Amino acid sequence: MRKLLDKCALRPWRAMTLLCLSLYLSGAWMLPLVDRDEPRFAEASREMLQRHDLVIPWFNGGYRFDKPPLIYWCQMASFRMFGENPFAARLPAALFATATTLAVLGWGRRLTGPKAGWQAALILATCVQMLIHGRLSVADLPMVFFVTLAIWSGWEMTRPGASRPRLWWGVFHLSLGLGFLAKGPVAWLPLAGVLIGRWRRPDDFKISGPALGLGMMLTLLVVALWGVPALILTHGEFIRIGLGKHVISRSISALEGHGASGWQALALLPFFGLTFFASFLPWAFRVPGALRQWWVSDRADSAGWYLLLQSALFFAVFTAVQTKLPHYTLPAFPCLALWLARQSSRGAIPELPVHKWALGMTALTLILSTAGFAALNPLFAAHQLFESARPRLRPEMKCASVGYDEPSLVWEFRAVVTNVVQSATPEQATRLLLEGGPMVVVVPTGFYQTNRAFAAAATNTFTTRVRTWNPVKLKRLDLTAVIRE
Repeated sequence: MRKLLDKCALRPWRAMTLLCLSLYLSGAWMLPLVDRDEPRFAEASREMLQRHDLVIPWFNGGYRFDKPPLIYWCQMASFRMFGENPFAARLPAALFATATTLAVLGWGRRLTGPKAGWQAALILATCVQMLIHGRLSVADLPMVFFVTLAIWSGWEMTRPGASRPRLWWGVFHLSLGLGFLAKGPVAWLPLAGVLIGRWRRPDDFKISGPALGLGMMLTLLVVALWGVPALILTHGEFIRIGLGKHVISRSISALEGHGASGWQALALLPFFGLTFFASFLPWAFRVPGALRQWWVSDRADSAGWYLLLQSALFFAVFTAVQTKLPHYTLPAFPCLALWLARQSSRGAIPELPVHKWALGMTALTLILSTAGFAALNPLFAAHQLFESARPRLRPEMKCASVGYDEPSLVWEFRAVVTNVVQSATPEQATRLLLEGGPMVVVVPTGFYQTNRAFAAAATNTFTTRVRTWNPVKLKRLDLTAVIRE
């Protein structure tokens, strides 16, 4: 095995690409999209494709202002190539995760040497949070890639006597713009890191005010190429809801139950410090000791200082934000992986068993994403219900659900049905059935069995039933689809 790993190290780019694609794409076609975020992104991309709309994301017939459009554009391209399915929805995240890992490999080789670059890439590729989000059809990995590129180019363009400074300047500001199009203003945190570097260590970070101002004009131009048409077409709603609700409100209050508000938020201040040990597993437990050693003997190391600074910015900002999810600090992990590998390769800390741990994480991931995903597949109620109803579905059917409003239901049924999936009360569902015409109504089985008015309206219909568990909420589900052809 050691000889095989040494051989791979001779071809680091191809070996790392193959490893990442194996990790992030294994089983991607086996598991239905997981509520709630995955179906929202995938369905929005499908509806934009159907509408031939490259500007405004849509979900279930209405605007979706949650995120800028870059992930939707990528998924639209993937759908055109591979069809509208879970694999195609997840492919962009896997490619961006692979590209991020390769960026860390390249920067590590340039900054410290081939060994550090290879180890940093292995550390990043096999940490838990990358293994999770590298296979999800959400916007995080496109943003992480452009943030990593901005942090790297920000370092290179500020070196005293830097080679090709204009190239790195362009990469830095284009990355800021594209990062914004991936997930909003959070992608501009690398700019803060560069400015703090210039402030705190002026001898090590050189950048002129005019160059920075001109660069930010380039960044804003990239954003404006999409943002101005989006604001015009939605009469300003995109900035009011997208920025107001999903950035500002997320910062000062907990959204969708993620986090806490008021005095309870104080109890969650250590949240990311604690979740880090699960998110950056198995490497996280080496970080505290390495930090202590660095603080005592190596603080003059400007590269290490810069990597830690950029990482700390994400932890600090998201600690202050009241909505909290473990993956929010994922953009810090490329810097942490590179910093940890750099410390190990320079002998500042005991050498890490990188190959052994990475091999273990790879084996575990491949087992879980094949046998594990196959076992989980029957638990996805919307998918199972759709598959059993599919032979009787028609594009012109009306579609409604009672008491089950998961986005996966929209994603699954709108693969055939062209109408929006209505969220209905029991009375509305009964009236819908009485109106006649082709339709499908999804209801809790207990309601179907006990509500006489609904049961009477559902005469001369076909029914299919699914009993399973919601694997995300750990709730038992018993649903019936009533279909009138």
